[in-house]
Amino acid sequence: MAFIRIKKIKGLEYYYLVESQWDPHKKISSQHIIKYLGNAKNVNIDDIPEKHKTNPKILSILALNSKIQQEKNLYLADLKDQVFEALKNGEINKILIIADTFIKQSNLSEFYDLILKPVMHKVGNLWEMNELDISTEHVCSNIANEVIHLLNGGRKKIHKGDKVLICTPEGEIHGLPCKVLESVLIAEGIDVVNLSPSVPTTSVLECMVESNPCILLISVSFSENLGSALRLIKKIECHSNIPLILGGSAVDNMDTVEIDRIMSRSHSLHVIKGTTLEKVVNTIQTLIKDTKSESTVIHRVRR
Repeated sequence: MAFIRIKKIKGLEYYYLVESQWDPHKKISSQHIIKYLGNAKNVNIDDIPEKHKTNPKILSILALNSKIQQEKNLYLADLKDQVFEALKNGEINKILIIADTFIKQSNLSEFYDLILKPVMHKVGNLWEMNELDISTEHVCSNIANEVIHLLNGGRKKIHKGDKVLICTPEGEIHGLPCKVLESVLIAEGIDVVNLSPSVPTTSVLECMVESNPCILLISVSFSENLGSALRLIKKIECHSNIPLILGGSAVDNMDTVEIDRIMSRSHSLHVIKGTTLEKVVNTIQTLIKDTKSESTVIHRVRR
């Protein structure tokens, strides 16, 4: 009979649909994976093959998982409310206590994805609707930046020699998403050069020569800056074959056709849309491994 096997990786649970099979020759039972179901929090009955949907053991696991996720959602909603109020009041220590407690139960990437990022989106939306004054918005942004800085400082860094350059195109004034990504990459032992927010294209190119990164990541928050990002990508590709990653809120709002069109015009671009920090880091780590067997040449740029 099939059942769900749970595997825990870095504090996260992943589900596998497996079946025990008896080997008459070896006289032992071994597990055969029928299907990888993914992160436990996202698994539901639709992920189960039709022939196993009435399996009582599987239904029991899914029912328990659903209850756990409902409780977790209430828990996260409460934490987000606490962090939002702490940001407005400048209570850094309160946020750090929440972060440390949460990270011990989960991980740093999920703290950013599930708590800090949604809260900062709420801050931005309230400001756009004139329900939050500009001074409070600035306080929230400054405190969020300081929280990220302090979380980085309190973690042991084991550098593996890999280096990633993060930047934004000219005109892009939002640097917080880049600081969040920098934070999780540092926690993974990856050296980071963070040029955000906006710097001239020539400065990005010169920094590439000086720091010799194995990957360059461009973050774009506003759609009106996508043109600037594409011009930056074209300029970089004239001087280097370094793998490029394009991501950010502006990319999340693009449709598949537009993304395909952009990628068809580039020989080294990877576009990341609407995903978790964990998956972004995994993509970067995979690209780092791929580039170690290739030589990346960067030509010095004359001003």
